[in-house]
Amino acid sequence: MVDMSKGSRFIFVGGAPRSGTTLMQNMLDSHPNILGGPEFIHIPDIVHLRNKLHHSIAIEWIDHFCSYDDVDRYIRFLIESLLLPLVDSYGNKFLSEKTPGNVLVFPELISLFPDSHFIHVVRDPRAVVASLLQVGMRAKKKGIETAAFTGSLEAATAYSKKCMMAGFTASKIAPEKVLTVAYERLVLNPESETKNICNFLGVDWSSQMTNPGSYRHLGEKAITSKSDEIWYDATMYNSNPEAHHIDKWKTLLTPTQRVRIAKSFRDCEELVKLGYDFSINGLPKANYIIGLTYSTFFPLIDKALNSIQSIAFRIASIRRRLYN
Repeated sequence: MVDMSKGSRFIFVGGAPRSGTTLMQNMLDSHPNILGGPEFIHIPDIVHLRNKLHHSIAIEWIDHFCSYDDVDRYIRFLIESLLLPLVDSYGNKFLSEKTPGNVLVFPELISLFPDSHFIHVVRDPRAVVASLLQVGMRAKKKGIETAAFTGSLEAATAYSKKCMMAGFTASKIAPEKVLTVAYERLVLNPESETKNICNFLGVDWSSQMTNPGSYRHLGEKAITSKSDEIWYDATMYNSNPEAHHIDKWKTLLTPTQRVRIAKSFRDCEELVKLGYDFSINGLPKANYIIGLTYSTFFPLIDKALNSIQSIAFRIASIRRRLYN
């Protein structure tokens, strides 16, 4: 098999869900040389298969069949064979593959496609978590099953942090290949930010990127379908950068929720360097104290209650054995 270009035409976009990856994709798709297709969604699955094959080679289960290089060559061929015909059919030079979960396999993709570019989109984690919880509530209201990380504050916070840290790790591995884009900067200064993105990609800037809502995008149908409109409706999907969404999370989260999320991310140096402030800005002092007290002592109280419940179950079990 002839090895291919190792991804010189790929732009992989990833980040925590609801961090602005869709807006990023639509802005890229508005560039005349870039096709932003629908979310392929299976790139992480293919990479996980590659990792399993590597593991089987390492423990000498399949090493007679193939080597690490053989596996990677076939995986590259598979991904390029699946994705590039679409971009060729539209006559574009580059393909932007946006699936939020891509960020979790950025290091492997960098190894597989050293000629590709990677964009890690980040957003204030409080905004991300608030939006994920809104998705979960819409799904529950419609009786639609959706991702587990939309179901609770803890799950949404943990998954958001996992995605963000994966992106920052990839950036440390290959800083010249990974561009971190802050959602807030993107919507406040779309021209300067898209110029920076184009410079990173090595393409000429196009003013069309600042007005993605004026163009149709291939990803709309899949992401706004009736079964999936809990994530986006057509109006949300086809919007331009809107700065008024930046602080919306402040009206969606309680003081306690805001404190608990901030505590989870306050030690993330990369986010702090990007200007995110986790000092509970804007909270009245009384609410701050209430939120901090609750978030500090609730886990202890919850643990104590669980211990009491466990003891009660044991006592009940002993009593049943004694009296039966």
